[in-house]
Amino acid sequence: MRTFELIGLFIYLVLIAILVGRQIKVSNDFRNNKITEEKHQKLTKRNTILLIIVGILLILFLYTPFKILIFLGLI
Repeated sequence: MRTFELIGLFIYLVLIAILVGRQIKVSNDFRNNKITEEKHQKLTKRNTILLIIVGILLILFLYTPFKILIFLGLI
């Protein structure tokens, strides 16, 4: 069961790293005037919502007895 928890944790951490990387790219593009302010706000809002959702799923995965259901639901 310990291996299962580590695999699940790794998957969620990779998803979080991808979302943070996307947000950094959006911020850099906005600073370099590659995207408009409206587009920057839209993408920032989307990335924030996705990050919150992944964070909540990570907490549920780590602290509930229904880990198999949550893990299989994301695959």
